Amino acid sequence: MIQTTKRLVACALFICLSGIVHAQDQAAAAAPDQPLPPSDSVIAAQNAIRFADSLVKADFYTDWNTYLNLSMASAIKYYGGKEGYKESAVIAHYRNEPKTEEKPQTLRLVSMMNDIETWQCVIEKSRDWWDESRGKVKTTTYLVGESTDNGQTWKFIDVSHNSLQNIVYIMPSIFGTLEIPESKTIYVDEVAALEAAQAAQQAAKPTVKKKPVAKKPAK
Repeated sequence: MIQTTKRLVACALFICLSGIVHAQDQAAAAAPDQPLPPSDSVIAAQNAIRFADSLVKADFYTDWNTYLNLSMASAIKYYGGKEGYKESAVIAHYRNEPKTEEKPQTLRLVSMMNDIETWQCVIEKSRDWWDESRGKVKTTTYLVGESTDNGQTWKFIDVSHNSLQNIVYIMPSIFGTLEIPESKTIYVDEVAALEAAQAAQQAAKPTVKKKPVAKKPAK
């Protein structure tokens, strides 16, 4: 009787476990594929933009402690320490002080490369503002960023505060193949006026009619 009871319990347990395994298999088959985790480059790019955005906003709102914390140590050293670097940043800020109605600059990742755990990038900053004498202006400048912990945290230098020739001294670790575009300023109203004048000039040109080609007589 005891053996029979054991057999019944064992059979019941086996049937129960089989049902659980079958249910798990069905659930796994029905579940959609889980998305793959983001790659190192995607994570590094997202973090670079996030840290750069904090730097740009620190400059815009004159939060110089945050600005210094997000700046490269080599750049701070190049300017003789935190006070010297802060002074140069403050001068650059007030030389092109944002207008009351302006918003912080918009950012775009231009390029990124890495060497093992060190990542470097170039980020474009776009500023739209108004000049009283020349109208709407669009200024494009660049940040160079570096991460030494596989793209998790980033520090930057603002290329617009320096010449491209000095970058290698300010940032000795910069990759030789990292290309940094030149900063540029476009006076939008002047460009629009020039384009309109060129279009009008082109439209005013007389149309030159081509002479018909004389056909050779058939032999």
